[in-house]
Amino acid sequence: MIALLLFCVLLACAMAWLPYSGKRVKSQVGRWQRIAMMSLRFLAVMSLLVILLDLTVNRQTTEKQQPLVVLAQDNSSSMLMNADSDWVRTDYCRQLDALKQRLGKHFDVRLLAFADSVAETDGFSFDGQSTNMSSVFDYVQNNFYGENVGAIVIASDGIVNQGADPLYKSGAFSKPVYTIALGDTLPHPDLSIDRVASNKTVYRNSRFPLMVYVKGQKVPDGDYVLKISEKDKIIEQRTITIKSDYSYQKELFYLEEDEVGLHQYMVQVDVPQNDVNAQNNRHNVVVNVSDDVLDVLLLQNSWHPDASAISQVLRKNQRYNLTISNVSDFDGNVGKYSLIILHQLPSFENDIQNIVSQAKRNNIPLLVIVGGQTNLKALSGLGLGIDIKQKHSDYENAYPALNADFKWFTIDFDATQTSIFPPLNVPYGDYGVVPTSQVLFYQRIGSVTTQMPLVYFTQTSDLKVGVICGEGIWRWRLIDYMSEKSHSVTDEIVNKTIQYLSTREKRERLVVTIDDVIPAHRDVVAEAMLYNKSMELVNSVDVDFVVTDESGYKFKSAFQPSEMGYVLNLGRKPAGKYAYEASAKIGDETFVKKGQFVVVEESAEMNNLQADHSLLYQLATDHGGQMVPASQMDEIVQMIENDENVVPVVTAISKIFRAVDSVFVLLLSVFLLCVEWFLRKFWGMD
Repeated sequence: MIALLLFCVLLACAMAWLPYSGKRVKSQVGRWQRIAMMSLRFLAVMSLLVILLDLTVNRQTTEKQQPLVVLAQDNSSSMLMNADSDWVRTDYCRQLDALKQRLGKHFDVRLLAFADSVAETDGFSFDGQSTNMSSVFDYVQNNFYGENVGAIVIASDGIVNQGADPLYKSGAFSKPVYTIALGDTLPHPDLSIDRVASNKTVYRNSRFPLMVYVKGQKVPDGDYVLKISEKDKIIEQRTITIKSDYSYQKELFYLEEDEVGLHQYMVQVDVPQNDVNAQNNRHNVVVNVSDDVLDVLLLQNSWHPDASAISQVLRKNQRYNLTISNVSDFDGNVGKYSLIILHQLPSFENDIQNIVSQAKRNNIPLLVIVGGQTNLKALSGLGLGIDIKQKHSDYENAYPALNADFKWFTIDFDATQTSIFPPLNVPYGDYGVVPTSQVLFYQRIGSVTTQMPLVYFTQTSDLKVGVICGEGIWRWRLIDYMSEKSHSVTDEIVNKTIQYLSTREKRERLVVTIDDVIPAHRDVVAEAMLYNKSMELVNSVDVDFVVTDESGYKFKSAFQPSEMGYVLNLGRKPAGKYAYEASAKIGDETFVKKGQFVVVEESAEMNNLQADHSLLYQLATDHGGQMVPASQMDEIVQMIENDENVVPVVTAISKIFRAVDSVFVLLLSVFLLCVEWFLRKFWGMD
């Protein structure tokens, strides 16, 4: 590069010197005039040579990125449920803003508000109905990835009632965490309904359990009445006895309903005179009474923990009557079942051609779970839309990668909740998926998300088929419990899969989808799909929607067309039970769809008002930070400034300049030559 540049300089010098070195030129113009014109020609020629030879200049610069400090404030309603609520609204908010300003002098500061969700904000309303502190770490990971995150400051009372354990969720975060302790840690007198456990769906004329958990704290010893009512009518009540300052007891009720539909029960316990929080002495629970029981057959090649995990999920739902059998013990008659689960079938020992043929004739949906015992060649030959060509009989580990575009049923979990799941052991090879399939999870091999399906659904003729392409679902339930303290995510995956497959298509022309139970702090959203005689989706026809509340008052609205049919947002509705009727007309045909939904007024923030500073202390200690009371929150600025882990990042940036890409260099060459020509003429040279 240096030699080439030296050659260009010498060539430019020669071309600039030769025209002005003759005696004739020297006699026409003076020395300094010749030097001026030689300089112009040298620069012009040099510029042209740089362009023609495509010379580049590599320029090294540095960029300094200041540490990012995330200041996350608890925006839930529990922040205003103590004696210092006025101070939180006024003085505390001003102090927090001052803290942000002081941190902003040395750091890049982002202010977050978190409750049931997280968002960047400029102010706080303290009206969140639950607290999900772990979502702060998800937000930082998803929205500030690649930035120089220096520290997180979390201001909260430590009351967490939603989401994963913050201590577990923050495990992958390597930067310091500082916490500001708010709220009152002193126990107050309180008798409350801690929670109510029941099945969401029960069946008509069958007794179903309702477990009520009652917590007592510093209330007078004595007898208290616990009752269950519906529409102010007492269904059952009993007397419970509190005998200590701290008590926790459970009461089991058995109820029975003969009316199909949604039933909203109020579980309530007496309020002691010294109770500081009367709002948590009652709890709403909604039960859907149905008369639609589905028989499910789980047919397995041999015993496997995956089959056990799936059976545990289904046995918790009274809607399903589950039968488990080894294929070698099965009589072969599948006619009475609404769904068949084939676990590692067909295998090399057991052919299930007869069972699949019966399922096709009777339109019985299938859920196929692939494993090491599956005969993949035989499976691909069953005509179920499954074509897995395994290479060298090998298996590999595939993590679940949620498909954000999945539309065949709604899900209440997100990719961050399933990304922690362990891999399934899947066949290594090629997966032929028909174009009409929908993938719920793709396979992620290592850090690469592939287009190969892990869990997907397809439909051949009128037969629905679900496919889980690997074994190891039982491990998902274990990790799910470690993260969420429940099996909620895994259970939802299994339940929604079974529900979608087992729901028989009635070819209804008007379909309305709306949640059965809706919290009062959320909008009531309904979706609709309308089909013509050819079962083609249309959205050019008016679809009316009439909602009737418990007093008989009706309010009318209309669906708005959308890409998937129709959608209608009714906004927030007062707590209560509602009936709806959707209607549409295509030509001379009228379609009507009726249903119910319940809006419940419940806030997880009401259940517990005792601040948990031990969680805040542990969170800060585990990440090399400190916990400070709100009165000393200004000290955090000095702590972060002195923290050796919170430092700027200096990045070296290499910028390559190519003359051939620069119009300026070309224009400069032309300009210099024009100036040289003008001076030659101006000074009278030939």
